[in-house]
Amino acid sequence: MVEPSGQSETVSRSYLTLLVTLVTIGVLMSAFDSVARNDALPLILKYLHMSVAEGGLVLSGGFVATTLSNLAIGPLMDRFGRKNLFIAALVATALTSGFTAFVTNVVEYAVIGFLAGVCLSVIGTGNVLVAEEAPRHIRGMLQGIVTAGFPMGTVVIGLVGSLVLPSGHWRILFLLSFSSILLALVVALTLREPPRSAEALQVKRHRRDIERGQTIQTRYSIDEHKAVRQEFWQIFAPDLRRQTITTSLFGFLVNFSVGFVIVLGVTFMVYYDHIGIGIASLALLVEGAATIVGEIVVGLLADRWVSRNILILWNIIGGIAVGLFAVHGGEGWLFFIMALFGFFGQGYQGTWWRYLNDSFPTRARGTGSSFVTGIYFFGLVFAPSIFGAVMTSGHYALVPVICAAIVIVGTLVLLFARKIEPQKDLEDIAS
Repeated sequence: MVEPSGQSETVSRSYLTLLVTLVTIGVLMSAFDSVARNDALPLILKYLHMSVAEGGLVLSGGFVATTLSNLAIGPLMDRFGRKNLFIAALVATALTSGFTAFVTNVVEYAVIGFLAGVCLSVIGTGNVLVAEEAPRHIRGMLQGIVTAGFPMGTVVIGLVGSLVLPSGHWRILFLLSFSSILLALVVALTLREPPRSAEALQVKRHRRDIERGQTIQTRYSIDEHKAVRQEFWQIFAPDLRRQTITTSLFGFLVNFSVGFVIVLGVTFMVYYDHIGIGIASLALLVEGAATIVGEIVVGLLADRWVSRNILILWNIIGGIAVGLFAVHGGEGWLFFIMALFGFFGQGYQGTWWRYLNDSFPTRARGTGSSFVTGIYFFGLVFAPSIFGAVMTSGHYALVPVICAAIVIVGTLVLLFARKIEPQKDLEDIAS
């Protein structure tokens, strides 16, 4: 018989520090590919003789792979463990993004660009690893730190890009991705499968015994009869359906801002505001630095305030920041907007991943969080191609206006999602 309590076991401070450090570095490395494609896009378009619209289509193809990989990786996490899938995502990142440095034609760039969409699956797998080990009173802070790894990667690529792109050496940005293989090796040797996940896996392995009426002794609260059912059935069952749908719609719509600012932002600033690619790359660095601060601040707030409410407030301000790109300005103006967007329009992710992991029980957390993440990135399938086509037609100012409207509408959807109080254990929230 399962125990009624889902209290977390004590995790040593040294292991928790190691875990958060390694996962944060992994998330940092996962940013290299998408940020490098944005940063170097004007040079890649010139080298491969592609239009902005064609470049946008390639980027959209990559996010198709991101969506598909997240839809697949969730059930795999729930069946084979969080750690194994985190390692697999790191290796896939190295082998796809890294080989972009060797492309010589449009077909090669399109194929590898599509496959490299798997890089972003590192974020979800890493966040689940941390969420299931973190003490409940600092879970928000730790996931805020982990999530800040992505803008840290933006800062790294923005800095390197500002140094090497003016001379045309865009391939260097992608060679950096090979370093994730070394990280995967370290993770394999030092990290463990979270105990609550290990117990859920044990329950799933005894499916036939449970169906015959037997029970499995576990430390954490696990609904055995629900746990042995197919994972996608679980997240669309009556107890989880509304949360799955509302968070998916929210993620899909608000992530259009990334499709504009992070994916096509450098190209927009170069062509619309007529600034050099080196300065535009520095603006991306400013956005990344502001995002780091925003995500850590939001992570800290999430341990005290309701995450859903933080997400709503931050994204309304972030949507307004996106709309300001329609106003022509110089370098100082663009740096200000990028900082504002970074702190709010991207900073909300400091509690977004925590909110996702709080929304689903351990028996289906991998599937639930990865499904929503897949839909979250599915918005990027459309955003680059749509915005790229509008930019190619010459209507640059229309892009941020449309994007801002989509973000704000998506934010309002979250009003129908669950209001989850902080300072609760995972199984006390969703059992």
